[in-house]
Amino acid sequence: MGQLAAMAVGAVYLVIGIAGFVATGFVGFVTNTGDTLLGFDINPMHNLVHLGIGAYLLLVSRFDTSITEGALIGGGLVYLLAAYLGFTNNLQIISINSGGASDNFLHLVSGLAALGAGLASGIHTNSVRRAEAG
Repeated sequence: MGQLAAMAVGAVYLVIGIAGFVATGFVGFVTNTGDTLLGFDINPMHNLVHLGIGAYLLLVSRFDTSITEGALIGGGLVYLLAAYLGFTNNLQIISINSGGASDNFLHLVSGLAALGAGLASGIHTNSVRRAEAG
C-alpha cells in the first residue's frame, strides 16, 4: 500500500519538476521569477526540490515496506514544515512570496496525505504481520 503510494506520488513529482523547468528554464535559480505552473509559483530551485522528492519517493518505493512507510511519514512531516514556513512567509527561496499563496495549501494537503498514507500503511503492515504470526 505505502509502496504504491510512494511510487505514484514520486512519478507525479518527477513530471512536475520536469514541467517546471520547461516553464522556468534554468536561470534565476532562487529568485522570484514570476513563473507559474498550473497556478503555482515556481522557480528553478522549486523545480529541483520537486525532482529530488520525486526521485526519492521512487527510490524508497523499491525497498522494504517499513522503509517506504517511514519515508512517507518523514516526507509528510517535511511538507507540513514547508506549509508552516510558507504560511509564515519564510519560503521565498522557492518563490513562495506570501502566506496566502496556493502553494502553502498544496503543501499542507500533500503533507497530511503523505503522513496519512505512511501511517495507514504501517497499521496495515502490522496487522498483516500479526495475523501471519498468530
